[in-house]
Amino acid sequence: MVALIYLGLAIALGDLLCRRFYRFVSVPHRYAGAILVGILVNTWFTYLAGLAFAHTAEPLLWGDLLFFVAAAAVIFCLSRKSPKVQMLEPRAPGRAVYDWITLGALFIAVCVLLMGTLYINKQGRVRVSGMEANDFAVQSAIAQSFALGHNFPTESPYYAGQPIHYDFLFYFQAGNLEFLGLNLAWSVDVLSVLGLTKMLVLAMALGELLFNSRVVGRVGAALFFFPGSLVFIPFLKSQGSLGDALRAIVHLNNFLPSGYADRAETWTQIVFVNQRHLPSAIGVFLLVLIFLVDHYRKPRPQTQASATKEPNTEPTDQDQRKVAFLASFPTAGKDVLASSASFIFSGVLLGALPLWNTPAFIAAAAVLLFLVILLPYRSQMMVLGSTAVVVALPQLLFLRSGEIGPRQQPLFYWGDVVANPTVTKVIDYIGVAFAAKWPLIILALILVSWFQRRFFFALCSLFILMFCMQLGTGTLASHTFLNIWLVMANLFAAYGLWWLWKLKTVPILGPLAATTLAASIVAGGIIELFPIRNSSYVEMNYEKDDLVRWLLKNTKPNDVFLTDRFLSHPILLAGRRIFLGSRDSPAGYDLAKREPIYRQMFESKNPRRVFELLKQTHIDYAAFDDGIRNGDLIRDPNEYLYVRDFQKVYEDKENRYRKLVIYKVPEAIPANLSSMDLSEPGVTAFQGGHGRGKGEFDNPRALAVDSAGNIYVADTNNGRVQKFSPNGTFVTQIGPFEAPNGIAIDRAGNIYVAEIGSKHRVQKVGPDGSFIAVWAPALYGPRKIAIGPDDSIYVVDQGRTRIVKFNADRQVVATWGSGGSGDGQFADHTSVAVDPTTNKVYVADPINRRIQVFDSNGKFLTKWLVPEWGQPHGFEDLAIDSDRGRVYASSANLNTILVFGLQGNRLGTLGPTPPNKLEAPSALALAGDKLFVLNTASARVSVITLQNR
Repeated sequence: MVALIYLGLAIALGDLLCRRFYRFVSVPHRYAGAILVGILVNTWFTYLAGLAFAHTAEPLLWGDLLFFVAAAAVIFCLSRKSPKVQMLEPRAPGRAVYDWITLGALFIAVCVLLMGTLYINKQGRVRVSGMEANDFAVQSAIAQSFALGHNFPTESPYYAGQPIHYDFLFYFQAGNLEFLGLNLAWSVDVLSVLGLTKMLVLAMALGELLFNSRVVGRVGAALFFFPGSLVFIPFLKSQGSLGDALRAIVHLNNFLPSGYADRAETWTQIVFVNQRHLPSAIGVFLLVLIFLVDHYRKPRPQTQASATKEPNTEPTDQDQRKVAFLASFPTAGKDVLASSASFIFSGVLLGALPLWNTPAFIAAAAVLLFLVILLPYRSQMMVLGSTAVVVALPQLLFLRSGEIGPRQQPLFYWGDVVANPTVTKVIDYIGVAFAAKWPLIILALILVSWFQRRFFFALCSLFILMFCMQLGTGTLASHTFLNIWLVMANLFAAYGLWWLWKLKTVPILGPLAATTLAASIVAGGIIELFPIRNSSYVEMNYEKDDLVRWLLKNTKPNDVFLTDRFLSHPILLAGRRIFLGSRDSPAGYDLAKREPIYRQMFESKNPRRVFELLKQTHIDYAAFDDGIRNGDLIRDPNEYLYVRDFQKVYEDKENRYRKLVIYKVPEAIPANLSSMDLSEPGVTAFQGGHGRGKGEFDNPRALAVDSAGNIYVADTNNGRVQKFSPNGTFVTQIGPFEAPNGIAIDRAGNIYVAEIGSKHRVQKVGPDGSFIAVWAPALYGPRKIAIGPDDSIYVVDQGRTRIVKFNADRQVVATWGSGGSGDGQFADHTSVAVDPTTNKVYVADPINRRIQVFDSNGKFLTKWLVPEWGQPHGFEDLAIDSDRGRVYASSANLNTILVFGLQGNRLGTLGPTPPNKLEAPSALALAGDKLFVLNTASARVSVITLQNR
């Protein structure tokens, strides 16, 4: 009830303000302006009042109390001197009842779209569409930081200590409504339904005013739900029958493909579901545009016209002309000042948008700049623009304050939306997006007046922003401009439809063309709604969640947590902030600066250093869960330090939150806190085991030994290379790497690592792990590496079924191989080894059950069969022992090492001295009289002594 009273006061205040400065096309136009202006004004007032009371425990409470008092006082004062509501007369012909029917239908459609994708289910949980889940996770974290937390001055919930870089006022207001009594879903839904409905109301009013037709306004607003793409036509053609097509449409759960990967998020109504703050901002922009169109349609004051008119050509005394010219200024200036109040008010409204929706403000600025160029009243427009800039500039500076990450692209960037763009591709992109509407828009531009064309050309400035500039951190930031353009371009499409429908030159042709185009637009729009309807749903039980309740009871609203890098979590839903969020959380922060500190706090083995970092970053609690213990970013967690020195305040014994344990960071340094490294001793390479600790491995794939006898293991799934002394003692880890699959060591001790993952490259690092170079000549799936006696580097490029030979300068000097079973062909070859004496190259070709031998340039020499091979996932490897004239061959499907002569003659098998045994052996490495074997099954290294064997 309090929240509704709060909104009621805001709307009443908005109505009184709009009546003082604007004329209205219709009653819905008046109420739309009242709602949008009222909510914008009361949001700003409440936020600034809360900011003024940031030093108190309840700043939001003080902000709301001040608004109730101030709003009541202002409403009382303005009501006593309230001007009469000014309606535009005469109105376009038509019956108001049809306007209300259209608005009723649009309101129902908006409620279904927005409230159907975010609502409270019967179990009391927030249920959100899977298409909206990621965006809503960010939005809810911001809202909860105000509703349940203390976020004044405002920081990002995901990057505690840093000013927010995201337009947040909509979600501040949602959090405030939750604070006043609504639940989270209702708070967001009420604001978004009001915003989108009023945006459509104002689109109707603008259409009616611009084209003097109520029909154009109604149809233009309705076209919002139907983007106009024709991508559904190939989809329907691919169906076997009409029944198949209907069934396929009803069960669609993905948007139809168009050839543009990001299209699903940009041309359909889902953008207004995901970006619920956008319609309100567009609505404010439309409100200002309606005022401008109304102003442009007025007859220009004679004094102002004469001030810009060329001098009379009749002979006149020069002094008299000067007097007449100068005399016109007081009258013209007085008229300008008298009419400037509404322009100043409009400038304030637009200037208030950056913290609500920054792209909408930028779009408004671009369109207004073109209107200044193309249309009259430039002095008043300059007043409007100057006011908007003065109000907006502090907000824009705030959004760019704090830790700012480097720009991925320059500001002027041709290709932000369309990859490798050409004029043809850009035209194709726009054509695909709104194919069915373009004929109508072009027809309208032919028919309308020069004023209406100039208005449309000003709107097309948004294409410049979209295709030629990168004003945000992702493609969707640019696509916002396209959606703003589309809302208004729909009015021109509606005018084209209306003109065709009324065409009487050929009685049937016009209505037929209008019906056909309208049907294609509507059909595509309806089909696009089914993926939204059929989307999966995510549930959040934040109100009754045990962890949320514990956090609200036992922690402070402004506490900061060190946690795993998640996007949504009860810690965020409780209004608390975290030190480093998910990579999917709002971009723009300098992650390269924050990530190393984050890793140190989770990995450092120096207790005093950990404590100092926690205090420097103002962290109150540290949380360990399985995401930290087993994730990719933290390689060697130091939880045992927190267990030893910090108080455990929460433990998830039921594994509801991935075995979460929360530790309280003490206010003062604990007594006897050590400043020495307290690293846990690692196991030896020969003990090994599955895990992430020192000497433990996760799916290791490769093995190498340097000239000093040190052992290197490619710990593939842990993304690192571990180094051990000759007796197996852990020395260090090198990395991170992305899925290292092969390693080799040259005579200087440099390490070559073959990475799979998304990199598909060979990386060269120094003995200390420092980066030296990268080889990536179109490799795909590099598995194993061997180094020849001439320092040539041979790589098994398994994905391309070839061997690639490099020289020491990273140049490709030879490649050979292709798919097949012939000589010189391979089938998922797994290993390459080089005889250091003869420089012959041996390749394991296990699917073809053979070893092939080549010269150093890839010329086939010989081959021999290995009957034991041929089973999948054997991870077969080779090692050449030129001193003993042997080739050693492994396979994880065997528990022994096969031994051959250099010519292929079978010599027998090898194994370690009992009780040691091999367990699915894979990688091999030879060092003197020792053969090191990597056991896949037990994740450890075995040693086979070759002396006297």
